Amino acid sequence: MRKERLLILLGTLIALIFFYVGLNKWLESKPESAPPPVVVRPAPPQPAQPISPPQEEKAKEEPKAEEKKQTPPPEPQKPKEDLIAQKIQEEKAKEVQKTQEGKNLTVQKQKARKEVAKQEKQVEKPKGEVKEYVIQIGAFSSKENAEKALEKAKSMGYRAEIVSEDEFYKVRVRVKTDDPNKVLAELSSSFGSAIIKQ
Repeated sequence: MRKERLLILLGTLIALIFFYVGLNKWLESKPESAPPPVVVRPAPPQPAQPISPPQEEKAKEEPKAEEKKQTPPPEPQKPKEDLIAQKIQEEKAKEVQKTQEGKNLTVQKQKARKEVAKQEKQVEKPKGEVKEYVIQIGAFSSKENAEKALEKAKSMGYRAEIVSEDEFYKVRVRVKTDDPNKVLAELSSSFGSAIIKQ
């Protein structure tokens, strides 16, 4: 599930990046059109009227009030592209953080597994007694094949012999060990089969 979610988020992130890049290129390629000219018609002159003294004071106060009412122009808003880019970067940072956390967890799990395996190896069963085992590594109808297997066993350092039994030439090795399963596995990988006879 986590992989699927990460893939979906990664796909969304890539789509947003492509959208952002495409939007920027489209805005850059779009020719800037000048605003239409504004035609201002002059107002017809009005005949001057005599202003009474209280009206004169009001007229002087009105420009002051207008000056107070004028507010500084609002700060230009950030373009939408910058906001999109910022969101993309935040999502990217979140994705990177999640992947880093996931990697850290997997690394920690691997370390823990290795430590457990080391401890298991260290706390092995006490070694048993060293005994001699007779292990049969093959039974051949042809004496030549039995001799080939015998030579191979001797070249590997085992004491080997051929025993004629039940119309077969059986190749057997004698091994002194405290772990017969290990020797069986080694012989099975070399000869295909191996069984303990004694």
